[in-house]
Amino acid sequence: MKKSLLIILLLPSYVFAELLSVDLICRGDAVIYCEDMSPCGTEPAMEKIKIDGNTLVHKALGNHFLEIDATTVSMEELDDDGSIGFSLNVDRKTGAIEIVRGWGNPYRFIGNCELDRLEAFKS
Repeated sequence: MKKSLLIILLLPSYVFAELLSVDLICRGDAVIYCEDMSPCGTEPAMEKIKIDGNTLVHKALGNHFLEIDATTVSMEELDDDGSIGFSLNVDRKTGAIEIVRGWGNPYRFIGNCELDRLEAFKS
């Protein structure tokens, strides 16, 4: 009887396990593009992203499914001509990040991420 009660109590925690959610603050440099779409320089920038399970949640960049392994979090979408439409790479050990958006208005961000301590206290 005790064993069956223990199994009934533990089973829901396996069935209803919650996925990990992480809020990141990333500081680095964003590339500034000229009118002819060539890089003109860089400026300091900050990105705030959320990784919820295997999904990137971002206000401006949208939601994207991620490929996650022991060392990296990444995703890549190609444009019709084979060029990068959107790419994200985060090194899980160092926090290094690179975001590239090629559609329409090009954007490139390179920096380092850390946990958003303020979001951690809200939960």
